[in-house]
Amino acid sequence: MKYSNELKVGTTIVLATIIFILGVRYFEDLPLFRGTYDLETELTNASGLIAGNTVRVNGVTVGSVDEVYINQETNGVRVLFHVDSGLPIPEGSRTLVSGLDALGVVRMDIELGNPTNPRIEEGGFVPSKESADLIGELSDKAPELLDSVDGVLANLNGVLQESNELLAQPDSDLRQTLVSARRSMTTLDNLLRTQRETIASTLQNVDGATGQLNSFLEQNADSIGAAVSGLSGTLAQVDASLAQLDQTTAGLDELLAKLNSGQGTLGLLINDDSMYRRTDSLLTTLEALVADFQVNPGKYLKELRLVDVF
Repeated sequence: MKYSNELKVGTTIVLATIIFILGVRYFEDLPLFRGTYDLETELTNASGLIAGNTVRVNGVTVGSVDEVYINQETNGVRVLFHVDSGLPIPEGSRTLVSGLDALGVVRMDIELGNPTNPRIEEGGFVPSKESADLIGELSDKAPELLDSVDGVLANLNGVLQESNELLAQPDSDLRQTLVSARRSMTTLDNLLRTQRETIASTLQNVDGATGQLNSFLEQNADSIGAAVSGLSGTLAQVDASLAQLDQTTAGLDELLAKLNSGQGTLGLLINDDSMYRRTDSLLTTLEALVADFQVNPGKYLKELRLVDVF
């Protein structure tokens, strides 16, 4: 039992130590299960950067600032920071401070160099670059902005003065336009007031007609469905008839093509004049033969015997 209690106490101490270490790493923005390596840089102006501010690469937090102090040898601002050991910081990288101190969103960004360059070793130095001073730029441009605003306000004041002068003149176009617009609005308001009951009645009639239409559709849903089905069948028959008509038209086109090209007897009759003349001559001779037979039948029957005829 004695050893069991000692084991429990030891296990509790170990777990508490592990939780404490993980908590410290968490609150210091350190990876819980990965290592970090320390780097340093030197800035001309810290711009409100303090220990605990984040270190970012391309907008992603990769570490935090450990210490910020004045380098008495150079009068610059020395910054010690750490980053995730899984992210190599190549030579040629640059640090800069961004954000607004007034809003409490200051951070340090790292612009990575060429990824093929060697990695900066533990405790190495990362050069810095001048960061844009947004407040300073606004302060420098403030006089120009104020002059522009003054010019706009002066122009606006002139426009308002001219408008007041035009409105003060009874015969000015602007005054007449406003008077006409006011009269139009008054006329429209009076019209709406007088026709309010008519408009309300019309809307009620439309609502009633819509209700009747809905009731009719509900009551005759089966009939309408049957009519739609019959219409669909009729359309299918029409499609079949159109398909047959297309086939017939194609056959007629083929026949006309053959007639135009002179194929067949009818084609020859249409396209060959000699065929027509021979046929006409044959018919003329046949008519003469029939006429002669009617006049002199014995001429043709005298050689025939009764048995041959019947």
